[in-house]
Amino acid sequence: MVRGMHVLLCVREDDASLAPALAAAWRAGAPSCDVRTVALPDPPSHDAAEAGRAGVFVPLEALGLTSATGAEDGPLTGPAAESDLVVVHVPVLDGTTLREGRVPAAVAAAAPHAVPVVVLAGRSEVSRREWSGAGVSGVHETGADAVATTARVARTWAPSWA
Repeated sequence: MVRGMHVLLCVREDDASLAPALAAAWRAGAPSCDVRTVALPDPPSHDAAEAGRAGVFVPLEALGLTSATGAEDGPLTGPAAESDLVVVHVPVLDGTTLREGRVPAAVAAAAPHAVPVVVLAGRSEVSRREWSGAGVSGVHETGADAVATTARVARTWAPSWA
């Protein structure tokens, strides 16, 4: 028996009302997909006082550690492990959203399970080299209406038999 594809859709907490519409659009494009949505908070903003501070790099080995805690502690860990695809919606994909917030959290949670991460971005300001280097498998610009584009993206990523 062939099972449907499991898709994890991550949206910003402020856009939680958008999640059902995006999930419905995904199901319209790929009817046998099981879509689960997760609303995530925005990363804390860096104020001007933090911008001038220099960071200190300390190798983990110097502290007697072999690894640091990471995505395994986050809210996406279990859902990403159970998914065949992780989709993240952001209004703008730029250098900041590629390094902080939902996109890197999704990549960190999905990578140990070899689950691809796709970004639905209203507008993308990063190159393919940048997003590929960040662990993102695909970026689709949606324009102002993410819902209208989502079904097409679903057909791109979900096999016809799924």
